[in-house]
Amino acid sequence: MINLVIARHGETVENGLNICQGQTDGTLSEKGKKDNEQLGIRLKQFAFQTIYTSTLNRAFETAGTIQLHNPIAIIKTENRLVERNLGVLQGNPYPVPFIETDLYEGMETINSIKERLHSFLSDIKSKHNGETVVLVSHGFVIKVLLTILRSIPTEDFHTIRLMSNSCYIEEMIQDDCNESVKNQ
Repeated sequence: MINLVIARHGETVENGLNICQGQTDGTLSEKGKKDNEQLGIRLKQFAFQTIYTSTLNRAFETAGTIQLHNPIAIIKTENRLVERNLGVLQGNPYPVPFIETDLYEGMETINSIKERLHSFLSDIKSKHNGETVVLVSHGFVIKVLLTILRSIPTEDFHTIRLMSNSCYIEEMIQDDCNESVKNQ
C-alpha cells in the first residue's frame, strides 16, 4: 500500500490571466508563493522521503517549497507528471466557452495522459510500497490521475472537480493500482 499525497502547483501569473499554460513553465505569482509556504507547512504532518514533481517550473518550485518544510525529502523530477500539451491553445487565453473535453489541434489526448500515468504508478508502486509519497503536478493531469486511482472511466474525467492551486488530496494505492481508498 502507498499513501499518495497529490498536490497541485501554486497559482501562476498565467492562471490569473486565464492563459492556457499546458506544457509551458509558467511563473508563480506572489500569492502562489505564499500559498505554497502554507502548503509546505500543512504537509509537515506526513512522514515522506520522496517528492515526485513535474519538470515544469511552476511545479518544481512548489516541490522546492514543500521540501523546505521537510528537508529529509528528496525531489525527483518526472516527465510523466507534466501538464497536458494544449496544442494550439498553449500560451493563449482560454477560448470562451472552453469545454475541457474538446480536442484542439496538437492537443494531447486523455488516453495518452492515462498511459503515462499508468506507467508512472506502476513504477512508484514497485519502488515505494508501504511509504508515503508526495506528487506535485497540474490540474488537468491530476484529474486524469484521480480517474485511474478511483476506477472512474477516463472519459468521465470532466466530472472530477479541478483541484485548487497549492492544495492537496490523499489517495491510498492498495496492492492493485486500480484499487484506491480516498482519505479525507
